[in-house]
Parts: sequence; structure tokens; C-alpha cells
Amino acid sequence: MVNNKTTSPEKSMAMMNRNLAYMMSRVEGVSTNYFRLEPQTGTTASANQHISFALPSNALLNTRSFQLMFNATTSGAASGARLPPVERLIDRYTISSGGVQISQGYSLSNVLRAAKDVMTTSKVDSVLGHPEYVRTKSYVDGAAALAGTANEVYSADNNATQFGVCYFDGFLGTVQPSVIDTALAGSLTLSIMLAGAEVLSSVAGVALDGTTAAGPPVVAVAGITNDGAGGQSFTLRNIRLNVEVIGLASGVYDELVARRIAETGYISLPFKSYHSFVDSHTGCTRFSVSSQSLDRIWIAYRTAADAVGGGGLVSVAGYKKAGAFTSVTTGVGTSLDIGAPDYDLGGVLSTNREKYVGKFFNFSLDEVVGTAATFQIVLNGSLFPQFQANADEMYAITKKSVEGYAVEDKMTRDQYRKNFFVQCIRLNLPDSEGQRMISGIDSRNINLSGEIRTTNITPGTNIVCYAECTSILRIGANRSIDLVH
Repeated sequence: MVNNKTTSPEKSMAMMNRNLAYMMSRVEGVSTNYFRLEPQTGTTASANQHISFALPSNALLNTRSFQLMFNATTSGAASGARLPPVERLIDRYTISSGGVQISQGYSLSNVLRAAKDVMTTSKVDSVLGHPEYVRTKSYVDGAAALAGTANEVYSADNNATQFGVCYFDGFLGTVQPSVIDTALAGSLTLSIMLAGAEVLSSVAGVALDGTTAAGPPVVAVAGITNDGAGGQSFTLRNIRLNVEVIGLASGVYDELVARRIAETGYISLPFKSYHSFVDSHTGCTRFSVSSQSLDRIWIAYRTAADAVGGGGLVSVAGYKKAGAFTSVTTGVGTSLDIGAPDYDLGGVLSTNREKYVGKFFNFSLDEVVGTAATFQIVLNGSLFPQFQANADEMYAITKKSVEGYAVEDKMTRDQYRKNFFVQCIRLNLPDSEGQRMISGIDSRNINLSGEIRTTNITPGTNIVCYAECTSILRIGANRSIDLVH
């Protein structure tokens, strides 16, 4: 049989794989610019407070461009307070349109971001994000070294903004398309809820981990991993939000949107939403989800003590601890401790340096001594995986479940179990997000009931579980909106 259908060269090229196709298009009359938005709630905020911004109306807003800029400083009498990566100062954020919530946010979004940073490329900017914890000499401003229980402090003079959060999970980081016309909906408001003081650390001193042991050449002093007196807090000043607004001289875009609404009744903007569950785990943790598309389940494990937060920093396994000294005279107690890697002295897998995490973000496998833990997820009676998997098997499943998996050489097996113990299972088709395809579990009519079952895990282990879902914002005529969760 002969196929007499013909296709235009342009259409044929468009259907070709992009690696083979010679394509080019032009959009004329484009203008872009950044605007600074001042918060409605004032330019200063402290722990457990919220910040609110009115977003530009009647504009094409680039949701990936949002930059929350601020000065951050710690306080507390003799608390030795230390900042985490600054994005973890945010507990959650919401977006509302005309008073109706589009994205309701979820608690402990900072814990999920820390868990994702373990398994994917970190979203913490090395210049603005405060990616590493400071022991004595801050890499932010290069000021004089801290001593004793001095707090980590940065000046807010001259309207300084040393820090910035340039990536947001949820609606702002995942909505498609990423440029949205705010004229289609009511007035948009972004509300950011700050975390509590538990995300900070309170240290008793500035010495390397391991310097509390007495005996020459080590002098017993308070170290960075020893608990401080507590009472730490933080304050943000000079708060502002920078956003990119795009302009189009042509009216073609408006005509396309209007035509789409006229044909289907609405336009669809899919985005990721999350539901969080926290439990003191005793072998079984239950959760329930009602969603049109349950895509992934994230699980972070912490000891009960670490989940409280605060306290001294946690030295990541394998990195530098006390033990390598330089001195003119052998055995002098005042010699300079430059530290030695906890693995081979050569510093395998980039461990010839210091690295710490705060207790609140230290994910660890707390197995019953002399046993091996197993893990299994139950979703409405269906088992995932179909066997009781050990920690290493769950890691192998996790790395195949994460979009943009990128551990490279930044984590060893020992570090994974002691400091970065995070699990993820994927329930939708691989790479479906890039195609704007909804393929996860539809549980709207059955209210899916899930269980996290483990064996040989220390009772009381803190589990934080997140259900990653795809939601849709539907915008219709006359600024009507509808949410499909």
C-alpha cells in the first residue's frame, strides 16, 4: 500500500529528533528586566515569623528568577550560634491569588531540600547560599576568626545583603510553563514562613572535632561538635525579592492564550506539590495521600536527638578531625592542629578537608546493634519493592528514582549511612516530568493508605516522609482559577 500523505518540510523537521534537525525560530519585541519588591511585612524578620510580598500584576513573570535577598545574623548570649545553608532558614512558603491559595506549601520543606541535595545536584549557591558551616574563619566576609562561643554575625550596614535564596521547590521551581501571565489571575501574594531556631547549631567552642581528648600533644578544649548553651536565634534584615519580568511587543501570545481558553475553557499549569508526615518510628509509619498523581515518596531518617536540632555540629564521616600537628618542637601542647582525614591520610574521595552538618539536617541509619535493617513500602496492600530490601539495595533503588541523580564522588557508603541516609521511590514513568506527562498513582477516589515498614531500626527514630505529587492550576476566563490536586 502506498502512503500518499505529504508533510511540509517545516513540520517534518519539527518532528525530527532535535539532534538531527536544523531548526530556528525568532520572537521579536522581547524585553526583560529585574524589579525589586519590598516585603509588605517589613524588611526585618526573625525565627518563626513570616514575610509577605505582593507580586507584579499584568506581567509575564519568570518564576525561576525569584531571588530572596537578605542579611542574616545569629544571636544569643554565649550560644556559639552557627548558620546552616540559608535556604534552610525557610520552613515553607505559600502563593495565593485573590486570597485563594494556589500553593499551600508544606512544613519542613527545608528538610526535604536538604534530603534532595544529598541525591541530586545541590541548589545551594556557593556565593550567596552559605553552603558550608563555619568553624572559626568565615568564608562569607573573611572577617576575624571566631573564638570560644562567639556567634556567627554579619553586618547589615549600608543595606548589605550577603545571602540569597535563588531556588524554590514546589510551585515556583516546577510550574510549567515557567513564565506565567499574572494578568490571567487575581493579585498574587507570596508568603514565606521562617523556620525556628532548631535549624541553627549551638557550639561550645571552635576547635576541631576530637580535640576534647586530653593528653599531649592535644589540649582538652571545647570543640565545634560539642553542644553549646543553647538559646540561639537568627534575624533577617534588608529583606527584598528580586524578580524578572518579561515583555512582548507583539500581541500574538495574548491571542494564543485567549484562543486556548476559548477552546478548552482553561489553560493548565502543572506543578509539583508535597505533603509531609513526621513520625517517631517504631517499625511502621503510616501516611495517606489523595492525589491525581503520586509521583515519588521521599524518606529522611534522623535520630530522636538530632530531630530536636540545635547543639554542636556533626562531623561528616571521613573528613578532617584532630590529629595532624605542626610545631617547632615535637610534642608541644600549643602546636597548631591542622587536622587529618578520618579515612586514609591522602584524603580519598575529597575528604582532605573539614565538613560538618547541623544536627537537624543529619540523616543517619540507626540500626539495632548486631543486626541489619530492612525496608519496604506498602501502598494499599501493594509491596514496594517486592522484597525486604537492605540499606544498600534501597540506595540502589533511590538513585534510579531521582530525577537528576548526581552523587558523583561527594559521598561514600559510610557517609551515606551516617550522615546522608535518604530514600526515594519513584511511582511514575521515567523522565515523565520533562514531557509534562502525568503518570503517577491516581488516588483521588481511594485515598491511598501507605506504610513504611522496617526491621532492626532503633525504636523512636524520627522519620520525615514526603509525598511528591503533580497538581494542576487551571486558569479560565475572567480570572477564574481551579486546582486539581
